[in-house]
Amino acid sequence: MSRPRPPRKARQPRDEKALDAYLEGERALLELRCCKPKALSALIHDLAQPMSPSLEQAIARCLAGRELAGFTPAETLLPVMLRRFGLDPATCGRDPAIHSLRTVCSACPKVAGCWLALRQEASREECQVFCPNAEALERWTERSKQR
Repeated sequence: MSRPRPPRKARQPRDEKALDAYLEGERALLELRCCKPKALSALIHDLAQPMSPSLEQAIARCLAGRELAGFTPAETLLPVMLRRFGLDPATCGRDPAIHSLRTVCSACPKVAGCWLALRQEASREECQVFCPNAEALERWTERSKQR
């Protein structure tokens, strides 16, 4: 028969600050989702909108899990990515090839990282590392220089 174990002290998280930041972001996101969905939508779609790092990370986790139904990467991220590559979204929008770029963007598994990178003004070179449309965007850039 085994003896009862003495009560253990409650373990503190290894990094209490990280846990606090995580919970802060999740609480803010939950409040926005429940009480102010239009404000949340505006925050997500305006990549220049300032927000706390904890909320930014919580939104990124949501985007990674495709939990925000109103978010379409091709509408929010692709125009910014086009500009990052020196392209005009309005001009590119008239090219039939834009449909394949939109499809790739909307299905991209790196949406959260892209959203964060574009919010943080990632350079073209940084975007080339993770964007599955990078090669196509480079070709478009070269084509536009030849015109």
